[in-house]
Amino acid sequence: MADQSKPYRRIATEEAFAVPEQMDALRPLAHSTWDNLDLNLLRRSTDPQTPIHKGLMDLEGQRLRTMDELGVDMHVLSLTSPGVQMFDPDTAVAVATRANDILAETIARHPDRFAGLATFAPQDPARAVKEMERAITKLKLNGFILNSHTNGEYMDDQKFWPILEAAEALGGAIYVHPRCPADDWARPYRDYGLYAAPWGFQAEVSIHMLRMMWSGVFDRFPKLKIVIGHMGESLPFNLWRLDYMHGTHRKWGEPRTDMKPSEILKRNFMITTSGVEDPIALKYTIEVLGADNVMWAIDYPYQAMAPSVAFMNAADIPEDHKHKVFHENAERVFHIAPAEARAAAAE
Repeated sequence: MADQSKPYRRIATEEAFAVPEQMDALRPLAHSTWDNLDLNLLRRSTDPQTPIHKGLMDLEGQRLRTMDELGVDMHVLSLTSPGVQMFDPDTAVAVATRANDILAETIARHPDRFAGLATFAPQDPARAVKEMERAITKLKLNGFILNSHTNGEYMDDQKFWPILEAAEALGGAIYVHPRCPADDWARPYRDYGLYAAPWGFQAEVSIHMLRMMWSGVFDRFPKLKIVIGHMGESLPFNLWRLDYMHGTHRKWGEPRTDMKPSEILKRNFMITTSGVEDPIALKYTIEVLGADNVMWAIDYPYQAMAPSVAFMNAADIPEDHKHKVFHENAERVFHIAPAEARAAAAE
């Protein structure tokens, strides 16, 4: 077990895993002739010989040993991108159900080390809602994972609003994880590896979030909580211009909300540090959004644990802010019992 006497409880909030059923269903797609950007990544993550695949499939071996070595108390686990969102609806529903069952079973074996975000199939909103309800009420999972677009469609489309309504009603935050840009705007990203983490990921998630903001989603669902990683997918660094342009375009009748993007981001969003170990970016994000809206994440196994732990350990921010970022915000947003409450319950 991680050392509970250390000054911080370390909860990492964007930590990926995979299940055999997901990998088996993705592997034929990865080697198909479909000219889709996500397949560039899937050829590596579905290959059993790659370190990424081994890290995704390992939940209770080296992952836990490394967590112990570095003093990481808990991983909030989520099914790796693109989740089930490239499958036909029946396959997507079946794989999501199986992944959530495996996740709940793993957490039951290690309740102090893992929490989990439930997968669902946006391709079938009605069945997605049923699985979301099962995940929270029966499996006792901690929220939801959505890998951004589904077949090039976004959550501002009202056909997906039952999913948002369910998340709000269940009190479960939706972590919107990146995937590569959809086929209809993929061409400029194909060269130089820009399709994924260097730029495509943040471009894809940020446009998705802005569509949700400007469409009026958060007027309709004011208590909906969205989590985005990678220090906010560039959105915190563009708030002045977004607010200014929102005012200009509001006069033209384009945004369907009077709320400024900065107001929505502060009220309805949480930001994680996954994959951005930059002390200046951390301080700026806390200053802009407030310490209550930022959570630590590693992005394992896509990012190594040790540098992320060292980055947050050394962060030059007030002690109360560090506790919020390391664990208190995650405990609140993902309904994770504080360490003291867990210890008392175990006595």
